[in-house]
Amino acid sequence: MKAFSSAYARDAAGLVALVIVLLIFEATISGHFYRGLAMQAIIFAIAATGLTLLIGFAGQISIGHNAFVGIGAYCVAWFVQKQGWHPLPALLVATVGPAVLAYVLARPILRLSGHYLALATLALGSAAYIFASQWHEVTGGFDPGIVDLPRLVLVGDGSGPDQLFLFASLSLVIVVGLSLVLVHSSVGRALRTIHTSELVAAGSGINVEKAKAAVFALSAGYAGLAGGLFAYYLRSFNASSFSIMMAIELLMMVIVGSLSTVWGALIGAALIVVLPHALEHFEVAKLFVYGTVMTLVVMYLPNGLASSLFSASARLFRSEKSK
Repeated sequence: MKAFSSAYARDAAGLVALVIVLLIFEATISGHFYRGLAMQAIIFAIAATGLTLLIGFAGQISIGHNAFVGIGAYCVAWFVQKQGWHPLPALLVATVGPAVLAYVLARPILRLSGHYLALATLALGSAAYIFASQWHEVTGGFDPGIVDLPRLVLVGDGSGPDQLFLFASLSLVIVVGLSLVLVHSSVGRALRTIHTSELVAAGSGINVEKAKAAVFALSAGYAGLAGGLFAYYLRSFNASSFSIMMAIELLMMVIVGSLSTVWGALIGAALIVVLPHALEHFEVAKLFVYGTVMTLVVMYLPNGLASSLFSASARLFRSEKSK
């Protein structure tokens, strides 16, 4: 009980710190380049948070979440640009649509396990990419794709503060807060039991199939929301934006950040988004350095950066307390 209270207090403090950091970013980052990096990190952190719940807590691998990000993006583009909808209902459809689709697909897909499940989700992501590239009436394919999507304006004429940044930041806080509540609830304990052993979970009275379908749908909903925000950020994009490479990057974010804590998604997203740009001046060695950093993290910090940081902080706190 004491450990639970400590973890809950730590996560609550972390959520407050996240709000403060995002407010500081909004107030201080004015350059287009750095603001763009911050936006990408926020957007991908939303999608990576859902993937952390799916992989890290429920133990269900997915290499096809690019499909749900793409569906979210094209939902926003279709309903806002071609149907004249307000941005909020379009974002709602972009979130709920992929979640419903994932829930329907979860029953056959999540009956698989291990590399079979990985291949099935990879096939899902590949199929979605092919659909996006060929369904010209909706997606525009590769050329022209979606062009000049209207800016996200929720109130006023959009001439004031950057509403996309503020709304994406608010979305991230809500997503992280909701995920933390879920992790600390009986649902989170059920997911961890499923991860440990589906037989034990079923023997404990947990509806394994329903729980896996629900977390798959939730993670897809997060990805759809991220896709909708990504569409507003890019404003002009095509099917190449949602290739399998995006699914691999999302997977790298949760592995490098940490599979055992929601906070890992934020750290992993920030690292994967920022690191390639930080190495931009080292064109020859960029891929080598990037790959080396990822390999070292996986080899020497197998629990991810977030878990390692929390463990180091706890040891330091106990050391200072014992003095």
